[in-house]
Amino acid sequence: MKPQRVVILFDSHTPYLAFRVNALQRELVRRGLTPHVELHVILTGANWSSYGWDAQSLQEKYEVPLHVLTKEFHGLGLRSFFSTSLPKIFFNLALLFFRLRPRVTLTGGYDRPASLFCRLLSYFFFGKVGVMNDSRFNDAESFNRNATLEFIKSLVVARYSFFMCSGQESADYHRFLGGKNKPIFTEAWDVVDNDGISQAADDTSHDAKIYQSFGLKPGSRYFFFPTRFIPKKNVPFVLRAYAAYLEELGENHDQAQPLVLCGQGPEKDDIHRAIQELSLAGHVKLCDWLPYELMPRACRLATTLILASTHDQWGMTVNESLSAGTPVLVSNRCGAHELVLNDINGFTFAPTDAQHLTALLLRLHREPELLARLRREAPPSMCRFSITQYVERHLQLFGLYGLLPADASQEDHRASQSMPFPKANTSP
Repeated sequence: MKPQRVVILFDSHTPYLAFRVNALQRELVRRGLTPHVELHVILTGANWSSYGWDAQSLQEKYEVPLHVLTKEFHGLGLRSFFSTSLPKIFFNLALLFFRLRPRVTLTGGYDRPASLFCRLLSYFFFGKVGVMNDSRFNDAESFNRNATLEFIKSLVVARYSFFMCSGQESADYHRFLGGKNKPIFTEAWDVVDNDGISQAADDTSHDAKIYQSFGLKPGSRYFFFPTRFIPKKNVPFVLRAYAAYLEELGENHDQAQPLVLCGQGPEKDDIHRAIQELSLAGHVKLCDWLPYELMPRACRLATTLILASTHDQWGMTVNESLSAGTPVLVSNRCGAHELVLNDINGFTFAPTDAQHLTALLLRLHREPELLARLRREAPPSMCRFSITQYVERHLQLFGLYGLLPADASQEDHRASQSMPFPKANTSP
């Protein structure tokens, strides 16, 4: 009997996707399940124009067959439906589906043209198509204040068979849109290589390059803010909070920890002007993206990582920072706030409350015992959101649809219901 094929369709290559797919494939090999399940990855584009991932020698990055539809993925939203490459994408995708005839397809997002086309194709093969997603009620893609738009969205989302979500808020949102009876798995998306990041964070060989990139003296501590320079990332808000932090230090401002802004985006010139207007040029370091392999160590060397988005579906830098042993200051409008336990591995704040963020920066500056405790607790706090849960959720999914022998997965179909997610302490 031939193995049944499972397709993972995503917009473009990312190191996160390759890690997750390879971990799942290795577990299938370890459990002797490859005679039952054959994984394939389909990328809409080899790389994504908004990111600088290394897209060379892609097949070497994946331990399963890889199929690439176009050279580059150009973004999200309505503009993707008017891309000149869309007919080519649909044609190549149709050819692949007719050849592979997947039993189960996992797509990265419910509103992508390729995802919707996959759902249409699956009707011809009686396959199941589900969504890997982290949308929530209050993120950019949620129109919860407009009942008509939410109703229209629900008509689309309800066409999918199952949902692989990150946290509980995402699971609740997909249950609201897609129906209470659809299988929903949490801790099934947005995981990173916790152990690998922890090990990379110990590698001191990158220190000189990191400090040189940031324009800092070796051994300096800093507040780390890696981000895209776009409106929702709320960079001016962080600059104002940091300016107030310097003002609170008063005569001791020479002891202030610098703020490292690391990234690229259309607002870079505006951010540079804001730094000048707030007289922060001597304390704020503005630099380009670091290579991906340097990020764990850059997090470890930082006092804290900041994510201040006004809305964000998740925020992978939070996972990376906690795995690297660095506490986080995270907006409560980011999905990854579910990973943050206040006063244990970091703090959450409202993305409109600059005074609160300033107070948190001052606490980390003035209370070394607090900082040491947060750093100790950061890596263990990620145990509840790891590749182990990710792999198990997918094995549960495969078992639910009859791809695996009855005793192959650890839990029965009842595990397809959303798993309870630990609630964060909301007190500052």
